[in-house]
Amino acid sequence: MMKRLQRYKNDDESISVFPAEIRKVPKSLEDIVRTTKFNKSEIRLLYKGFKQECPHGAVTEREFQTIYSHFFPHGNCQSYTSFLFRILDRRKRMYFTFEDYIQTLSVLIRGSMKEKLQWVFRFYDISDDGRLTKQTIEKMLRSLYDLLGSNNNIHQPVSDDTVEKHSAIVFEKLDCQRTGSINFDDFEKYCLRDEQLINTINLLSSTAI
Repeated sequence: MMKRLQRYKNDDESISVFPAEIRKVPKSLEDIVRTTKFNKSEIRLLYKGFKQECPHGAVTEREFQTIYSHFFPHGNCQSYTSFLFRILDRRKRMYFTFEDYIQTLSVLIRGSMKEKLQWVFRFYDISDDGRLTKQTIEKMLRSLYDLLGSNNNIHQPVSDDTVEKHSAIVFEKLDCQRTGSINFDDFEKYCLRDEQLINTINLLSSTAI
């Protein structure tokens, strides 16, 4: 069983999330400052918010869905949170901790454009095979429409046909080589040429979690 967060100490003292035998690499404020782009005050504030939502110090996929459902009460967040949880659970332990959360947040908020693009690509690469297909894009768009639910400013539910057409348009723009799949280099080249898409990625990065 995962134990509750026990304490949060200042400066060089450790943030205790799990007992030492489970928490393989103890983290301190200094450690997190070195591995992220946040300062100590920001880390303390972020940790306070994390602890309020996750008092035991780790978040399972089911708990993550529950948290998201509070922000999107009119939608179905199951697919979207499943895809997002996959990225946050970096070590594939069936849960993520504050360390995982803040590392991801550092990329999304303070990362370079390349780092953000790498994160977005990994987020969409739900098969973990290093390529995106039209089916991949379609699944992601469907999960986003489901997440928004009745708050998507569309009077009628989004049909499968609409999602398929939208996915085809997006994929056609990205698949410049017409190979039927997109690797990261193709994705990056296209995104860096499209200023509007860059703005969208920045928005996505700042609101993803």
